[in-house]
Amino acid sequence: MSGVSKKSVKIELSVFMYFDYREYIKDVLEMLQKKGLSIRSVQEAAGVSGSAFFSRILDRSRPLSLANAKLIANAWSMNDEESQYFVDLVNFGNERDIDHREVLLKKLLSARSRNKELALQDGALKFFSKWYYPVLRDLLPLLPAGVSAEKIGRMFTPVLRAPQVQSGIDYLTEAGFVVIQKDGTYCVADPIVATPPRVRSTILRKYHLKNLEINAQVYDDFTSDDRSITSVTCSLSKEGFEKVRAEIASFREKILAIAREDREPDRVCHVGFQLVPRTKGAK
Repeated sequence: MSGVSKKSVKIELSVFMYFDYREYIKDVLEMLQKKGLSIRSVQEAAGVSGSAFFSRILDRSRPLSLANAKLIANAWSMNDEESQYFVDLVNFGNERDIDHREVLLKKLLSARSRNKELALQDGALKFFSKWYYPVLRDLLPLLPAGVSAEKIGRMFTPVLRAPQVQSGIDYLTEAGFVVIQKDGTYCVADPIVATPPRVRSTILRKYHLKNLEINAQVYDDFTSDDRSITSVTCSLSKEGFEKVRAEIASFREKILAIAREDREPDRVCHVGFQLVPRTKGAK
């Protein structure tokens, strides 16, 4: 397309809707192609160089550099807030250190919080921010109406304070995880939480670590009749490792099926699986 180079184009897609910069770039390119622009002309307009520049980014054979991210932000007419979010999005997508990813995710969520609709969507992401939110979600439907927050807190191991329980109930109802019925009892709901794997892994990291910590704290609170903790140490090839991973996934689905078919549950349990290398590859 002649005369497009060094011209900026106004992009109608909001970058704030995205947690994955590659998904954003893919959608923008598709939108521009529908308007009759070629990928080559878009690349020239952005001032980025390299053979199959966008293709290599989208197929994950190369990351988008911050320098090129700023060129794209300028070419796509982003304002200061949009440009900053896009740069943070690229940083988040490229960052390998999990602690740094958590910091970047908080920046993304903070920027999205200025939009009420996005803030409402992101509220569901807090589900795993407290170890007791998932437990409380499954416990509430087992209780009769009118049970106090203090009494509910004493049912937890370790025990929760009444304010923790009440704030948890408030969050779960506001985010749509539980619904209060006419008789005052609760039923479980399942809000759609659609997030890229990188966001989920970043959020779930602290949740899993906290549960391991809780398990250690309450280990002696239960007898062997009330808990089941076993482990195995074995040597595996990469192929064998993947087979075990698949077996764990299959067993997890079986446990969920048992839970769904159970007509008289009287407790909430946490079942954890850990398949963790204890050594590096011998080769």
